[in-house]
Amino acid sequence: MYSLSQLAPSWEAIKLPRCWKLPRIPTNMAPSPLHINTTFALTVLLALLALLLAARKLVTAHCHLRDFPGPFWAAYTRLWLCRTLASGDSAQLLVGVNKTHGAVARVGPNHLVTSDPDLTRQVLAVGSRWRRGPWFDSIRIDPRVSNIVSERDPAAHNALRRRIAPGYAGRDVPGLEDAVDERIAAFIARIDERWVSEAGRTRSFDIARRLQFFTIDTITQLCFGKPMGFVESDSDKHNFIATIEMQVPIVQHFSVLLALSTLLKWASAVPLLRGLVVPSAADKTGIGIIMGLSRQEIDGRMSETEKPKPDMLGSFLKRGLSPDQAEMEISITLVAGSDTTATALRATLLSIISTPTVYQRLVREIATAEVDGRISSPVQNAEAQQLPYLQAVIREGLRRHPPITQLREREAPPEGLQLPDGRRIPGGTFVGFNAWGTQLDPVFGADAHVFRPERWLPESYEDDEGGARRLAAMARAQELVFGHGMTRCLGISIAMMNLSKMLVELFRRYDIQTINSQKPWTSLCYGIFFQKDFFVRITRRASANMPSSG
Repeated sequence: MYSLSQLAPSWEAIKLPRCWKLPRIPTNMAPSPLHINTTFALTVLLALLALLLAARKLVTAHCHLRDFPGPFWAAYTRLWLCRTLASGDSAQLLVGVNKTHGAVARVGPNHLVTSDPDLTRQVLAVGSRWRRGPWFDSIRIDPRVSNIVSERDPAAHNALRRRIAPGYAGRDVPGLEDAVDERIAAFIARIDERWVSEAGRTRSFDIARRLQFFTIDTITQLCFGKPMGFVESDSDKHNFIATIEMQVPIVQHFSVLLALSTLLKWASAVPLLRGLVVPSAADKTGIGIIMGLSRQEIDGRMSETEKPKPDMLGSFLKRGLSPDQAEMEISITLVAGSDTTATALRATLLSIISTPTVYQRLVREIATAEVDGRISSPVQNAEAQQLPYLQAVIREGLRRHPPITQLREREAPPEGLQLPDGRRIPGGTFVGFNAWGTQLDPVFGADAHVFRPERWLPESYEDDEGGARRLAAMARAQELVFGHGMTRCLGISIAMMNLSKMLVELFRRYDIQTINSQKPWTSLCYGIFFQKDFFVRITRRASANMPSSG
């Protein structure tokens, strides 16, 4: 072995080509201590300047909305909100934010969230100068093509709304209620066939999934004139539900980290990248499956020569939507309409069977109406509307568990907004809406967190001088569950019909009990709800007049 000192002469003996030899630096050109110190000082100065600029940006961001408290990190980054929305418990977490920091709280460097019903109505009112913010870009299936939910231009949104409203309202779908009756009858038949428990034989099943099968079949029958067949097959056909549960959490991230939406929009404009980032009707996975179902039906319609069919798709095409537009609107309807109605049904059902006094009173009202001949079979929507306790139960169920919790941020006009307490929301600030927090507003009383349908009955306020005003104020706040102004949900009448008719048909026939009262279901919130494992036991009621259990 050789030491380095022994090898050193060998290196000196190596003859390098002249062109490889490094020039010697003259002694008078070597860096002086002063030069080194100056370079170091400049480096430190630049680093300090960068830190100062970063600190200034943070301070500016903090001071911009300094009058609005919120979680510490929310003042400096949107990552706090991203984490909250990805938690699966965002509805409750945002309720906590407004409860802790006030009805208008900070959730981002330039972002607020409100649980104030009055502010919500003001921002969403017809003619409001508040505009839809970049949040809505995340709802686009194709980043370059808008839809009724994502359209940010007020004029374009209103024009599109006018064209598709007749399909939702039933003006172009004369058999709308009959279609709902058919789907409820198929659902009841499936329960009778497979899930009714009898003496000596107890059966339990996940009613959360089955109610979603029902709402998907209902919305597809209204859209296409025929159901997709979920109830009949008792399965998630085409992985429809699995696709929604995979895609929606991703959308949540795009709604907060706006750079992702911008990048996606840019990539979609590049032909080589478009096929990788934009779903299409030819895809075998993801949202493309849902688009493919819509496209298949549309292509069949376009090849026909007869007049448009009396369903929602026929209405959209008749009112001038292009095939591509109709595909987008139908796809949005299938996802939003089926999931939100299913959530409303599941949550209201759970509240009923978990509250014995409500359960007994509701069944008694339905049974009495049946004996008196005030409801037919199947119950008609107009008849169900005349059952006051049923309608109070539905209204309270929606209040306690709004099916949509998306922030749907609006941008403040340049002049901003002065709040009643003297604080000002600066122009350009984004304000989102806390749907669950709004329904816990003090207007509902000290027991706002309690499921109590009686709060909606006029008889509860007979001895209260201001009762009528309180009831009207509660109604105005509760109606925000479906939006407000020109953004009010187009499908509200269909959803309410489904709720009224399904609850009557279930409770006129069955006693329903949860299997696990301590953990009745699994519920995750990502702007909409994924609910499963809602296991129940159903038996036929022995008496037509009274529930056998509660």
